[in-house]
Amino acid sequence: MLVAVAVLIVGAYLGYLVWSNNRSLLTGSPASREIQAFSEKLKKNPNDVETRMRLAQALSVAGRGPEAIAQYQQVLKVNKDWVPALSGIGFEMMKQKDWKGGKEYFAKVIALTEGKAPQMSGASSLEIAYYYSGIAMMEQKDYAGAAGYLKRALQMRRDASDTAYALAICYNKLGIEDGYRQMLLYTLQFDPKMPEANYDYGMLLLKDGDLAGAAEHLRTSATAAPYKKEPQDQLAKLGTAPARLASANSLASTDASAALSQARIAAALDPQSVDSLMLVAKLWEQLKDPTKAADAYSKVLIIDPGNATATAGLKRVKNGS
Repeated sequence: MLVAVAVLIVGAYLGYLVWSNNRSLLTGSPASREIQAFSEKLKKNPNDVETRMRLAQALSVAGRGPEAIAQYQQVLKVNKDWVPALSGIGFEMMKQKDWKGGKEYFAKVIALTEGKAPQMSGASSLEIAYYYSGIAMMEQKDYAGAAGYLKRALQMRRDASDTAYALAICYNKLGIEDGYRQMLLYTLQFDPKMPEANYDYGMLLLKDGDLAGAAEHLRTSATAAPYKKEPQDQLAKLGTAPARLASANSLASTDASAALSQARIAAALDPQSVDSLMLVAKLWEQLKDPTKAADAYSKVLIIDPGNATATAGLKRVKNGS
């Protein structure tokens, strides 16, 4: 089970605190059994620091934060600079929305590990401390300070999509639109289906007037987070799939680019529409983009595996013929 603090996302789409499983600080197997086993072991050997740490982690996973903190504090009595215990307390405090207190513990981790060789300090501990320090500052609305910590975290782990997205939100709050846009694209590079980043980028594309691109990102967001109404609401504003497909067909013989835009919107509005996807594939092929044509033909074949036209089209664009 993975447990983590997610950022307080701004804006209409995610204006509330949610827990996410995309970043793990502490992990555990069935927590209740572990708690019992570790507790019994500690009765026999109260000075077993490793077992006490594992008990603290199991308590954390079970949602028993105050008890977890008490165990971490017992570890710190033995070694006040034990980084995993400091991180554990910081994590628990942030779960309780004590952002200032949590940051203070992660500041201790940074002081103990920053600038030291990875084999001595553990680069992952430092990266995690930077990340959670950034999140704590975001929650306190210090977006400039948060951005500094998040940048350092991202330098240490460049594929961390959660860090990149948090940094994008900071840029947005600071009014740095280019940075916001770039970090959303960076996030999607490593997590193409992240619903939040797809929604936010889709909204940017809507503002740009790129309705087809916006529709595709909004569809990805809606599919990844079907419980959220905002992507669906934005898609509904684009009309209906049949109307967009009719428009695409009427333009196909005279303006392939305009037709493609309409067909892409139709496919986003109704991702199960073979007719829309087939037209998208044919128009991409006509416009000399075999990669995107192949993607559209492949989507047709997922819906209709026996579609001979899509099979032939996919083979054609892959062979370059």
